[in-house]
Amino acid sequence: MNKLILLTFAVLTISLAGMAQEIDNPMQGRRDSVEMKKAFESYQFYHEGRQLKMKQLEELLKSNEQAYQQLRSSRSSRTISTILGFAGGFMIGWPLGAAIAGGEPNWALAGVGAGVVAVSIPISASANKKMKKAVSIYNAAP
Repeated sequence: MNKLILLTFAVLTISLAGMAQEIDNPMQGRRDSVEMKKAFESYQFYHEGRQLKMKQLEELLKSNEQAYQQLRSSRSSRTISTILGFAGGFMIGWPLGAAIAGGEPNWALAGVGAGVVAVSIPISASANKKMKKAVSIYNAAP
């Protein structure tokens, strides 16, 4: 039974990571636009041909108040999602580790952890939407 749970968890993790895709940017040809590409677990941002770090993107978007507010909202949501994801992952991993080591696993803790991870997923999706909207707002500005 434990091997089945571990196998299911591994397959789900690998399949979610495989869904990474590149975001099409209709403003790609514009010189001062920000291009957003999805990398394995995160987004990469490009401006005038060079990759931006998040702090650089934040500085760039400060010139557009609406885009900047969306970016800040996205970062807040991302932080909450990350905290919940790590906490849930720990609560899942602890019983799995106990089961692998031959101890008595607390499957209720793993169930709660799965619930916490499930809550973090829509928050992460919301953060991604806000980030896309921030870049779109910036690119649409004259």
